[in-house]
Amino acid sequence: MMRCAIYARFSSDQQNPSSADDQIALCTRYAEQQGWRVVSTFKDEAISGFTRMNRPGYLAALLAAERGEFDVLLTEDEDRIARSLEDHMYFFNRLSDAGVRLATVKGEVDDLRLVFNGYMAEHYLKVLSAKTKRGMRANAEKGRATGARRYGYKSYPGGDEEIVAGEADIVRRIFAAYAAGDSPTEIALTLNNEGIPGPRGGKWNASTISGSNGRGNGILNTEQYTGVKVWGRDEPKKDRSTGRRQHRYLPPEQWQRTPTPHLRIIDDETWAKTRERKRAARQSPEFARRQPTLFSGLLRCGVCGGRYTTYTTGKLICLSRKEGHGCTNRRTPQRAKVEKRILEGLREQMLSPAATEAFVNEYATAAKEREANRDALKAPLIRKLGETNRRITRAVEAVLDGMASEALKQKLTALEQEKADLERRLGEVEQEPEPITFHPTAAKRYAEIVAELESTLPDAARGQTEAERRLKDAVRSLVDKVIITPLTQKRGGEIEITIEGTLQTLLAGHADRDRSVGVVAGGGLEPPTCGL
Repeated sequence: MMRCAIYARFSSDQQNPSSADDQIALCTRYAEQQGWRVVSTFKDEAISGFTRMNRPGYLAALLAAERGEFDVLLTEDEDRIARSLEDHMYFFNRLSDAGVRLATVKGEVDDLRLVFNGYMAEHYLKVLSAKTKRGMRANAEKGRATGARRYGYKSYPGGDEEIVAGEADIVRRIFAAYAAGDSPTEIALTLNNEGIPGPRGGKWNASTISGSNGRGNGILNTEQYTGVKVWGRDEPKKDRSTGRRQHRYLPPEQWQRTPTPHLRIIDDETWAKTRERKRAARQSPEFARRQPTLFSGLLRCGVCGGRYTTYTTGKLICLSRKEGHGCTNRRTPQRAKVEKRILEGLREQMLSPAATEAFVNEYATAAKEREANRDALKAPLIRKLGETNRRITRAVEAVLDGMASEALKQKLTALEQEKADLERRLGEVEQEPEPITFHPTAAKRYAEIVAELESTLPDAARGQTEAERRLKDAVRSLVDKVIITPLTQKRGGEIEITIEGTLQTLLAGHADRDRSVGVVAGGGLEPPTCGL
């Protein structure tokens, strides 16, 4: 009896949570009709099919197939497997190599059907994205809501907004306090002490109030409070390797503005005072000292998961503790010592021969899979193109033989269009970039970079010259996150530092995140602990 595994997926946490179970029930009935024995089920719930990298059910199904645990994988429809042509073929090829068939409740899936449906699924996402952007733009031009609710307002289906009186009072209070000289941290502490919930119902943060001038976020940067809706500040895009949304922020002069006088909360005089104080703060010597350092934004508290920030000159503190959010981490390690230990860890572990060899092997495997996927994409297109050319030839011969009916002419025109489309798609596949070449001396060079930066701390870490900035960026590119965990709250006691990062920058030419390999300095650096 044929052994069958079932895979189910739905995309959004706003969908029916029983959706995956409904798919499994449907597939189970189909398997019984085929005389198959269901031996396992896999599912991904509230996970997009945009990428294959963050789907545990999908990956578990592939591994089980390669272990020979089933003979056929059944799913409701091909779009449950993936929403891109590349991922469709990746999955299909992995199953085929393992001797496993792929089927849906509509029948067995071959490579030609998968190419067509994979292309349609990918096209659907592009069309959906374009329609969503068009709707958001239309709403923005009419002064309506275009996304998440802003503090101080309530939105309704269709995008209409109105002011929430209680929250509007807090907004006015924040602006007045800042204009009077209070810092964002002081304002946040005051609001938290009074038990006033933040925008998301939790505690207030200094960053929630001050925001980023370049991104236009934060209470003090929200121009809508003056009766002007600002939109088009960024261009979001998903990272194919992680599925995470990335943002490319546009300069303020490219932002679009729509007057919304009915949504005004702050008067022009208060807004002007706020902007002037923020400009003055950016020009102060204190701000210059707070410029991003070597690992700014990458340091995380091992107790609560919050970010580390500057406490006093040369020291770090957990931001959640600094802003009174209840973190029990009282340690304030010295930034210079933390950075030195991170650099030692990069040189000793992430750039060790063993780590580099593991990366090279993983990359070589991925490169072979990519090349196989490209060949698999080309084969059905070439077959279909050959068949279309033969049909065109027969149609032309019929015309020359005097059988030139109107229907035949229309069919010939359709075939010519189909041929052009197939040639275009084949050209796109053939023009895909060749696999990136691994630079054999890259690991050695990065070890030299780390050693060079370590010897020049703290001057190079501040990145004052172009050469120093390039050096700093090269090292930061190796690190995704650094977790700092105190093993004791005693001053000067041991602290464990764990690096999480990628070796993607060891590729010559440019980085391809699909080839990156996550590397964790397991158990902290070597030695794993240090007194800071």
